[in-house]
Order: sequence, then C-alpha cells, then structure tokens
Amino acid sequence: GCFINLKQLERYSNALLALFAIALVLVLIPGIGRLVNGSRRWLSLGPFNIQVSEFAKIAIIVWVAAYVSRNTTVSNDFWSNFVIPLAVSAVICGLILLEPDYGTAMLMGAVAFTMLFLAGARLSYLMFALISGTCVISILIYLNPTRMRRIIAFLDVENNKLDGAYQLWQGILAFASGGLWGVGIGQGRQQLMYLPEAHTDFICAVLSEELGSVAVIGVLLVYLFLFMTILYAASQLKNIFYKFLSYGIGLTIIYQVIINVGVVIGLLPTKGMVLPFISYGGSNLVLLFFMIGILLNCFSAETTDGIEQVYL
Repeated sequence: GCFINLKQLERYSNALLALFAIALVLVLIPGIGRLVNGSRRWLSLGPFNIQVSEFAKIAIIVWVAAYVSRNTTVSNDFWSNFVIPLAVSAVICGLILLEPDYGTAMLMGAVAFTMLFLAGARLSYLMFALISGTCVISILIYLNPTRMRRIIAFLDVENNKLDGAYQLWQGILAFASGGLWGVGIGQGRQQLMYLPEAHTDFICAVLSEELGSVAVIGVLLVYLFLFMTILYAASQLKNIFYKFLSYGIGLTIIYQVIINVGVVIGLLPTKGMVLPFISYGGSNLVLLFFMIGILLNCFSAETTDGIEQVYL
C-alpha cells in the first residue's frame, strides 16, 4: 500500500471496482466459489483461499473517494452526485449479500453512506437511503430462517442459550469469569472448544476472560486513538481523493470494531465480523495492513506533491 501510485489508483478506480464486481460474481458460481458453512465467500487459488468480499472493501472505498473528488458539488445534484454513487455501492453490497454475507454488506454500505455524508450530501437524501436500506435488509432477514433465528435468539438470550444464542451466552460467561483482571493468559476455558469461533469473531471474549475487562478497555482506547488520529490527519489533507480515501479506511476499521464488540457483549445480533488486527484471519489481516500502507501513502504523498509544486 505504501508504494502504490495513488494518482493511478484514482484514475483506474472504475476498472478496479469492475474487477472486484466480476470476482464477486465468480464466487457465487458453483465449482469456482468455495462453499463453507453454507456461504460462498472464497476463491481457491491453489493452496490459498481468498475471501473476495474482504478485498472488495478497498475497491468500494477507492471508487467512492475518486467519485467524490471528481464531483465536489455532491450536495447540489440529487441524481448524478448522490443516486449514482449510492447505487453503485449498493450493487457491490448486493453481490456480497448473495454470498450471503450480511455483515460485510452492511459494513460497506455504512462506510459509503458516511463518506457521502462527509462529502456534503443532504441529510434528507441520506435519511431516505438509510430507511430504504434498512427496510430491504429487514425483509431479507425475515425471509432467511437462519438469520431470523439469530434475531429471535438475540432478543431472548437466556431461553436460547443452548440453541441459537449458545455462542453469545458463552461469550457473556467469558466476560463474567474474567472480571477486571482476568484468569491469566492461557488459563481461560472458553478457548477449549466451549466458545465457537473463539479465535475470530469472539476473540474479544477470550481477551476479557484471560486478561480482564481492563485489558479490553485498553484495547478499545487504542482503537479510538487510532481512529481519531486518522480523522485528524485526513482532515488536514488538501487533496480530496487522499482525504476521502483516508476517511473510508478509518471508518472501515472503527465500524468493524463497533460491530464486533457490539455482538460479543450482546448489543447487536450475532454476526461474523472480525476484530481488526487481533482476530485470526489471513484475508482480513492482509487487507488491514494494506489499508494502513495506503494511509501512510496518502499522508506522505501530499507532502511530496507539495514539494514538487514548490520546485515547479
């Protein structure tokens, strides 16, 4: 990410998005996309399995940032400067929904939505899009028995603790047994196959059990510091593309944290979403470090551009 030519990235943002749209379609084709736990999210490339929806995140961010930089009067025209970017983002999110991957689709929809808000889109337009999107997601959840069971279990955890809310209940037990200071590294019981997906979606529960709530609060403060640093640095950038590319990356990271922690502590329905930089997962970890590289590139590129302009 540090060595990418950002001007070329902006120029070919349409091609990048189209490439990932094709890849998201290929994932849905039996024999090409790999089926795991009822979802087609992976492409097998020899010994490697790539979760395409993870890398599609950066494609959406790059495209929206490039679109905003070319249409700085985003709040003045309803069709070309609001409907089009939101519709294009919705198509990519729709392909991710078909895998199905509701969490990633909602995450990237929220990121695109917030980027347009920061670009100056009218709140009335955004509220209409938000209500429409919420209705669509609600209908899809209602029509999907698996997702509907998760909602019912979320609303009544104790009565569903041996069924749909088993994972959430075990996570709550991990928080309770860890207390303030935890039981010690490697001494927690939830990692011993009691808590499903303990190394990915529910790593925060294991962290709380073994190191305590104090450690979890410390980790969350680090995330907050990282997010605020990205926002501040991005706000200082004069190049619109660099600015919104940085905003999109910062929002993606912090929204993932909010969703993951919200699920683990029972504030949100159970949904697979990794905790950035901590959860196990090759595709997501590679993407996160790639995003950080792009951030550093954005912050250094503007300085370089400024020096070039002075000498020119």
